[in-house]
Amino acid sequence: MDDDRRALASANGSDPTAEMVDRAGRALGWLYRSGWQVARRLPGGEVAERQVQKVEEAIVAEVRKHLEPLPDPEPRQIEAARVREPMRLAMAQLLERSVTDSKDAARDHYFESVLRQLLPDEARIVSALSDGTVFPLMHLAARTARGGAPRFVLENASTVGRVAGVVQPGLVPLYVGRLLRFGLVEVGEEDPTLGVAYEMLLTDDRVRAAEDRAKAQSRFGAKAIRLTLRISELGAQFWAVCDPSARGLTLGERR
Repeated sequence: MDDDRRALASANGSDPTAEMVDRAGRALGWLYRSGWQVARRLPGGEVAERQVQKVEEAIVAEVRKHLEPLPDPEPRQIEAARVREPMRLAMAQLLERSVTDSKDAARDHYFESVLRQLLPDEARIVSALSDGTVFPLMHLAARTARGGAPRFVLENASTVGRVAGVVQPGLVPLYVGRLLRFGLVEVGEEDPTLGVAYEMLLTDDRVRAAEDRAKAQSRFGAKAIRLTLRISELGAQFWAVCDPSARGLTLGERR
């Protein structure tokens, strides 16, 4: 046991923990040399000796635990660190750009992000709205008992998809919803001059199907909420930056 203490003290040099253990070891050694021969003869002396030995062993074990080298990280931990490092670098770059970029550069970064997410049909809708034309927009809400909150069975139905020549007319409400989230379009109040266009929209297959669903779910039927759809100020800026005609390109050109 004394050898273990000396080895630990030597390995740690001037380490405070090692010095503490060394002092404790010397004290215990002195007890062994000076007192235990007498103490054993006293009542309970052998029991006390065993208790001191247990304390000494516990101290040495604790110090050994702190001196042992840490285990190598598992491969999964190493791989996780490798995955996180590029993300940390990307975040650092974004934070740096947020300080160094101009207002126009920050706006263009957003436009680049939107452009990467746009679907072809959505690009056609933005193009159709880019000249400032206002299109009818309609929500259908299932009528409820008096005082009840309306429940929409269809939102963002519009004739803009037909005019834009989208490939999937049935997805126009979803397209419009996405463009609204991007901030490229905005919804306004009903335009009385678009009365004929609203009536045409009511004959749309999707609008009729939504009316049928509302009638099946409620005896009150559906209520048409008439609104308008136009390009937003941000959308106009977006188109000014992305307009392919500004470089003499046409929709049919690939390069």
